[in-house]
Amino acid sequence: MSSILLGLILMANVHSLDEPEVTAGTNALHAQVDQVKPGDSTGSTNGTSANPGVTYSQTPACSRGDGAGPSVFFGCGDRVECGNDGTLYWVWQHDPDGTTRNLGSSCAEPGTSTDPQLLTPGRILEAFEHIPLPESPLEVQPPGGVTLVNFDTILHTDAQPFTETVQLLNRQITFDIEPAQFTWTLGDGSTLSTTDPGRAWRAGLPMSEYVSHRYAKAGTVQLQLTTTWSARWRLPNGPWRPVDGTVDITSPPQPLEVTTARPQLVSYD
Repeated sequence: MSSILLGLILMANVHSLDEPEVTAGTNALHAQVDQVKPGDSTGSTNGTSANPGVTYSQTPACSRGDGAGPSVFFGCGDRVECGNDGTLYWVWQHDPDGTTRNLGSSCAEPGTSTDPQLLTPGRILEAFEHIPLPESPLEVQPPGGVTLVNFDTILHTDAQPFTETVQLLNRQITFDIEPAQFTWTLGDGSTLSTTDPGRAWRAGLPMSEYVSHRYAKAGTVQLQLTTTWSARWRLPNGPWRPVDGTVDITSPPQPLEVTTARPQLVSYD
């Protein structure tokens, strides 16, 4: 078999796969699949993830012609090295619908497992869950911890998007984090879910623009706000990808007294 034909066969085996965002140079070429692993469902109890039926594989990267004669230029030469005498692998995700996409590269170094550590969605979610996410402050109007029966009690919070960079499997991962949903536990047996953080009262703004609730009877209730945080992640200079799951952060309970207005006669001089 000619070297040109061999090169075409090797490239045909990977033509349908996404290009990796991390490369080993222009002379790197994918070789055969070494190993296939089942999906990683790692996650903690306050996060949600669903990734059934997904598998991952590693393909060792090999040099294409570097240090080799012309007869193997279109074939696979030496393995691509990385780190401290390690071997570079490409990491692939195989979805149940037959889609295959590249997750980047991984380096297997001497003294470590020959199976490269994969940046699977489960590990990405686990890293996201370990980021200290803020509690969203719950603000209530009227202020002072007292409201009235059959009165529009206004609720709002302040939750801002932010970024965080962490190290995961010796790689730098940047998370772009934002609040995705707010769940208001109102203390009278009802809850309210919104994507709107609400707003403080402003003169002239119609009530439909607020997050509000009317209490039907008097008593003391406990309010709580749960913020659902979502994120996307990327490797340096790589594309943004969604994190496969969310994390809920619940604020401490806040008492609110619901009272009935009492009419009072007022005399005017």
